[in-house]
Amino acid sequence: MARQLTANEIRDISRTNTTPIPIPRSLRQINQVVATSMPAGKMVPITAFPLLREDTLRNSMLHCKVDLMETAEVIKNGIQCRFQAWFVPFLAFERFDGGRDEFDRSYMKQGNANGVAVTPFFNTMVAGAVGSIPIHKYLGFHAAPTDTINTAYIEAYNLIWNFRARNRSESLYQLKKRNTLTTTSLAPAFWQHQQYKYVVPDWDDLAMEGSVDLTFTNAKAAVTGLGVVGNPAGALLNTNWKEADGTAYTAASNKTGTVSNAAPFVMQSDASGVPKVFADLATAGVKISLANIELAKKTRWYADLKAQFEGLPESWIIDLLMQGMSVPDKMWQQPIKIADKTEVFGIEKRWATDGANLTDAVVNGSALCDLDIVLPRCPTGGIVMVTAEILPEQLFERARDPLLFTTDPEKLPNAMRDDLDPQKVERMSNGEIDTSHATPNGLFGYRPLNWSWQASNTRIGGKWFKPAPDNTFNEERQHFWVVEVANPSLGPDFMIAETFNTLPFVVTNQDVGEVEIQGTAIIEGNTVFGERLLENDNAYSEVLAKVEKTRITKGV
Repeated sequence: MARQLTANEIRDISRTNTTPIPIPRSLRQINQVVATSMPAGKMVPITAFPLLREDTLRNSMLHCKVDLMETAEVIKNGIQCRFQAWFVPFLAFERFDGGRDEFDRSYMKQGNANGVAVTPFFNTMVAGAVGSIPIHKYLGFHAAPTDTINTAYIEAYNLIWNFRARNRSESLYQLKKRNTLTTTSLAPAFWQHQQYKYVVPDWDDLAMEGSVDLTFTNAKAAVTGLGVVGNPAGALLNTNWKEADGTAYTAASNKTGTVSNAAPFVMQSDASGVPKVFADLATAGVKISLANIELAKKTRWYADLKAQFEGLPESWIIDLLMQGMSVPDKMWQQPIKIADKTEVFGIEKRWATDGANLTDAVVNGSALCDLDIVLPRCPTGGIVMVTAEILPEQLFERARDPLLFTTDPEKLPNAMRDDLDPQKVERMSNGEIDTSHATPNGLFGYRPLNWSWQASNTRIGGKWFKPAPDNTFNEERQHFWVVEVANPSLGPDFMIAETFNTLPFVVTNQDVGEVEIQGTAIIEGNTVFGERLLENDNAYSEVLAKVEKTRITKGV
């Protein structure tokens, strides 16, 4: 019969409980009232606010508006503003190395278990000259030059950019990754190439085709055409050597010299000197295993699943996920995207109304966006940051027309041939994206088969026809905001806006966007608030003075 635990034993067990005590949850409201400016071609932080540990973002509706500065003419290609909201957990900061134990010890200012010094929860720095930190300047954060501040917002911004770069391309991340503690400048914006988003610098051909192992009945396949000389020096080569199976070679050879002790091996060749060495696979009994075919199918399936984890830096984390094991803290070790919207600027041309300037006009644009942001309870706390990017639609106006460059009907799509093609991939040359490329036949990238026939092409002709790329002022081209490089390649310039200009704007050396944000964030957390304070009017003392403080002595 099982013994029933006593009350003392139950009390001893409960003393090791790891469930935190219940704390009454409170609500706090953070109103977002923001007015800032932003340059084009940069990922600009436009607002940010913190979440404390165990906070929940129950609701946050942000109304964002970006006004475009004046341009000389109506821009005919679309101008986009991409709004993104991110949450960067404090655990994602690099000094914690993703370790929850290290994170909690740092929060409580405890040294490492093996005696290592305390990891600072906040990294600090001197603010420096007013406005010298662009990230803080565009967020509207102020500090005196000698003030000591932390780098939390700087780290959050840089972690967001690094995360996006790694998700876009591992090679881009390795080339352009930002130092999360010391880099304070604005990072380049990310191009949205809708018409070329399917082009890649490389692809997994093994996963596409698969491979099946072959097995042999006889592990040793006979080889003919190679021989070992067995006779002494001076014997004729054409009659005195043996094949790999030990039989004497009897057919005539075009090698009619004599055996040398220094060259005991001979190789058969034809009259033109081409070696005649063959392996007899027919007698080796080649077999294809059904199990190996099934293995190839499953391997390809797992490879497709693994692709979703390629942005994670640690291979052992990927291995755990591929084994179906959850890694609960992993989601708090990297930035989390919680909203992403792209809006196209509406452009308006306004004419002057005074008699002397009726032929004059200015062109403005605006983009509006509502971001509805919610987050579950966050055990680590972190920073919510909203970023915006202004970029023109890239034109690729000199891209080849697929029919214009077709000179053979064999180059046209063929349903039967293409359906039977085991590798439905095409090579894309540099000339296909820019006919003025210095090496038009060089490799630009790879694309799915026949996708050139559904590409979205932009054609600009007539007085706006432009034979080669340049980023200089051209009055005729004021209707187009074009950012391009000579000899484009599938590298950083194709992915991020490192090369940029603001030529269509009336003033080219200032921020092109003005941002307004109105909104409210409702946060539920463990924060305890004090009572509302009233100005001191001595009411308590005055009332207390009128209270009878004497007490009756019993029995007297």
